[in-house]
Amino acid sequence: MNNQVVSRRAGINTHLVMLVLVCLLPILVISGYAAWRTGAAYRDTATARLSETALTIRNAIEAEIESRFTVLSAFATFWSPGTSSNQLLLQGSRHDGIGLEGMIQVIEFAGGQPNSQADEQVLAIARQSFERNAPLVSNLVLGAGPQEHRIHLALPVSSAGKPPLRVFVLSLSPLQLIRTLQPDGERTTGILIAVTDGDGHILARSRDAENSVGVKAPDWDRLRSGALGSGLFEAKTTEGLDTVMAYHRVDMTPGWTAVVAEPLEVFNARWQTPLTGLLLGSALATALATVLAIHIGQLIRRPVQALALRSLAIASGDSERARTPEAIPPSRIREFEVLRLSFEAAEAARSEHERRLHTVANAGALVLWRWSAEGDLLSAEGWEKLTGMPDSEALGTSWIDQVHPDDQERVALAIGQKKRGTLDYFDIEFRLRIADGRWLWVRDRGGPVLDDSGKIIQWAGVLEDIDARKQDEAQIAYMATHDALTGLGNRVLLRDRLEMAAAAAGRGVTSALLALDLDLFKQVNDTLGHPAGDEVLRQVAGRLSSCVREVDLVARIGGDEFAILQHGASQPEAAKALADRLVAAVCAPYRVDGQDIVIGVSVGVALIAGGEVAADDHMRRADKALYLAKSQGRGRISVFGEAPVAILQEG
Repeated sequence: MNNQVVSRRAGINTHLVMLVLVCLLPILVISGYAAWRTGAAYRDTATARLSETALTIRNAIEAEIESRFTVLSAFATFWSPGTSSNQLLLQGSRHDGIGLEGMIQVIEFAGGQPNSQADEQVLAIARQSFERNAPLVSNLVLGAGPQEHRIHLALPVSSAGKPPLRVFVLSLSPLQLIRTLQPDGERTTGILIAVTDGDGHILARSRDAENSVGVKAPDWDRLRSGALGSGLFEAKTTEGLDTVMAYHRVDMTPGWTAVVAEPLEVFNARWQTPLTGLLLGSALATALATVLAIHIGQLIRRPVQALALRSLAIASGDSERARTPEAIPPSRIREFEVLRLSFEAAEAARSEHERRLHTVANAGALVLWRWSAEGDLLSAEGWEKLTGMPDSEALGTSWIDQVHPDDQERVALAIGQKKRGTLDYFDIEFRLRIADGRWLWVRDRGGPVLDDSGKIIQWAGVLEDIDARKQDEAQIAYMATHDALTGLGNRVLLRDRLEMAAAAAGRGVTSALLALDLDLFKQVNDTLGHPAGDEVLRQVAGRLSSCVREVDLVARIGGDEFAILQHGASQPEAAKALADRLVAAVCAPYRVDGQDIVIGVSVGVALIAGGEVAADDHMRRADKALYLAKSQGRGRISVFGEAPVAILQEG
C-alpha cells in the first residue's frame, strides 16, 4: 500500500464539506445572478439619471442662447444707423433673468470687409457670421482674468433679398451662464455640472466657477474623441476627483458640451451596496452549513475509520490483525452495520480462496508468486515443492541466480520491461536449476495488478513445470530436421543452413555445397535386400561425417543422395580436397552380414560466393555439376563451371 498516495487523499469531513458546497452552489449561483441583475439595474438607473440631467442642462443652455439671439434681433430691429457710436454697454434688468447684458458692437461691412473698429476676436466672428449669413457663437475668448473672459454672439442683419450690411456682436461674460446651471441662485449638491467649449475650456461650472472658468478640462481628449452626441465615461475633475461623467453636445455652438459628473464612489455605491450585503449573507450561510457538515462527519467517521484500518491490514498482508474481531466495531448506523457484515463475509470468502490456492501450490502443480512493482519477489508459494529449495531462498532477487546463464538475459529483459511499465503481460520460458543440480524447463506467466487509477501496485502469476513438454518438443524438432535412418540432417535442415551460408557469402565468407550420389547402390538393394542397403547407408553416413569438420553439415536428401555444406575455408581448393577424401572413404569395402560390398560415389560441387545467388540456385548448380560428373562415369568430381575429374576407384 502506498502510504504517500493515501496521505494525499481527502478525508470524510472534506467530502462532506464539498457535498454541502455542491448543494449550496445552485443557491449561490442564483443569488449571485440576482445580485448582478440588481446591481446592473441600479447602475442603469444611476446612468440614466446622469444622462437626463446632462440633457436638461444642454436644453437649458440652448434655450439661453436662443433667448439672447432673440433679444439681440429685437435690438437690431430698433437700432438706427444714425447712432453716433457703434458700441453699446447694456445693463441687466433689476429682475433676474430678464434683459440683455454685456457689450453690443455693430460692425459695418462695405465691399465684404468690416470698416468698424473692434477687437480682433470680435471682428473675426463678425466676418464669419457675415460670410455665412447666419448667427454664430464663439468659443471662450480668454482674457487676463476670469472677469475678462468673454463669449461672442454674432447676428448678421440685412434687407430682404440682399447681402447683410452689418453684424451685431454681443460680448458677455461666461459667468452669466452660471445662472443657467444654478437656477434661483441655489448650488447643486451631490453632482457636478459644467459646460466646455469646442477647445476644451470650461465655460461654466456649478462649483468654484470663479477659479474654473477658462481652465482646460482634464479629460478633454477623451470627451472630444466621443463619436456620438452623448455618452458616459469615467474621468477626473480639475480637483483630481474620480467621477462618472455623462455628456451631451450643445447645438448652435462650435462643439460646446454639457457635462454632469458624480463621484465614482457614490455612483458605484448605488449598485455595489446591495450586492455586498447579499454576498455576505451567502458567505455566512455557507460557513454555517460547513460547520454543521463537520459536526455530522464526526458522528460517522469512527465506523468509516475502522473499516479503513481493517482494509489496510488486509492489503498489507497482516492477516492476524485483519481477523481481530474488534477491528470493526458494530455501528448504530444501519448502512455501516450492513457494510461491516458484508465486509466480514467478503473477507471469509477471500481467506477460503487463498487456502484453495495454497493447496494447489503445495501439490506441486504450480508456483504462485507475487512481485512488487519494483521487481522484487514477495512470495512464491509452492517453490520448495517444485525445486526442492525453501521458499525463503527465492524471495527478493535471489531466484534469478538459479536461472540458466543462457536464459538470464531474456529474463532480465522481461523484468526491466515490467519495472518500466512497458510490458502489459508476459509469458517466458527458461531453465531453472533445482536442488539436485538438474536444469528444469519452466514457464513463467503473469500480469500487473492495478489499482482503481490504473497504476501498477504489484505483479502476480504462476510458474509451471514444462520440462517434459520441452523434451518432447526437442525430440519433435530433431525428427523434423534429421534423417531417421542415418541420423544425418535432412533436406529441411540443409535448406536452412544453405540460406545462412548464402547470407554469409554476401559478407565475404565463401562456402561450398557438395552433392553426392552413390554408384552401384541399386545393385546392393536388388541382390542383398533393403536391410543390407540400409546398413550400407548408415555406414556411408558415418564415413562422410568422419571426413568433415564440426562446423560442416552432412545431410541425406534422398534414397542414395547426400549433400555436404562446407563452411568457410579456401575455395575451391578445400572443396576439391574434401571431395577427394569423400570418394576415397565411400569407395572402401563394406562388411554387411559377412559379405564385402563395394560401391562408389560421384560428387558435384557448387561454390557459394557473393550474396546475389539464392539458396535454391546453389542447389541447382550442385545438381548440375553432379549430373555432369555421373555422365562422365563413376567416381567423378565436377565443380560447377569446370570440367569433371576422374578418381580411381577400387573394384
